Amino acid sequence: MTMTEERNRKAAVMAAALACCALPAAAQPKAGESPAGYPGRPIRIIVSSAPGGGQDITTRPVARKLSDNLGVPVVVDNRGGGSGVIAMDIARQAPPDGYTLLVGATTMILTSVSGRVSYDVRAAYEPAVQMTNQRYFMVVHPSLPVATPREFVDHAKGRAGTLSYGTSGQGSLHFYGMEQLSERVGIRMVHVPYKGSGPALIDLLSGQIQVMFTSTISAAPHLRGGRLKALAYTGRQRTLLSPGTPTLSETIAPGFDLKNMYSLFAPAGTPKPVLALINRQVASIVNAGEVRERLAADGAEPAPPVSVDGFRKAYNREVAMWEKLVKARKLEK
Repeated sequence: MTMTEERNRKAAVMAAALACCALPAAAQPKAGESPAGYPGRPIRIIVSSAPGGGQDITTRPVARKLSDNLGVPVVVDNRGGGSGVIAMDIARQAPPDGYTLLVGATTMILTSVSGRVSYDVRAAYEPAVQMTNQRYFMVVHPSLPVATPREFVDHAKGRAGTLSYGTSGQGSLHFYGMEQLSERVGIRMVHVPYKGSGPALIDLLSGQIQVMFTSTISAAPHLRGGRLKALAYTGRQRTLLSPGTPTLSETIAPGFDLKNMYSLFAPAGTPKPVLALINRQVASIVNAGEVRERLAADGAEPAPPVSVDGFRKAYNREVAMWEKLVKARKLEK
């Protein structure tokens, strides 16, 4: 063998050895990347309501379509109880691998900022994607001699501490929302908590309480039948479901926007590429076709597509807003 051939042989051996050494490194995902082959097994989405509850109804059509798109089963796991804390804890303690997700509503924020859990949701979970917004009608019993939000405020100011409002319980979104509105417009009412919005609505219909926030779907038949009056809508723009109903923002409380957000979260530390995949898939699902129509029929507005980072910033602003209200009002837990 000539010297030239010997040099070529050694160079080839060295190149092969370097290639072999490089293969394991190339096969390993970099820090923060999704595991190779994700998703390679079923994904579990935990909801804190029983089957048929709001979270469940919103999540199931999304889960079915996500399963079709990703080619793996996407299972809805109902873990009710504890005002949502049970579901929150299960998801928080799950491996951050993208195979356990949590549906969080605005009540998850309130659970955190009111001190009912020992951790901050901003640190415990990775926001992945917002699915929907649900806003409400402010409805009153027909016997109340008011027809506009301004008339309601004037009426309430003349009867401080005598008008009563109903909610699904102390610490609920409707409770904090009504307290926020009362602070903005300078009125004081009596809070009557119920074990759910249904019983509160029954007492409103009978005149036992005077006002409450309720979903558009729940209110619709009673508004048509004249058993309730809708004074306002809690979004910043009027709803197409009732374009003649003004918003609180345009009448008595500029910028007021009470909404329940249904979103997907993952345990802290879940790889960013996994979050990005879930974000793209779910945002596309809720804004198209039969899923969008199904959500609209339930009175929900699909959230506009936004990146993981964009959603995180918006979510943190929402948490900070409620945190400020709870501290300023020294609201009871």
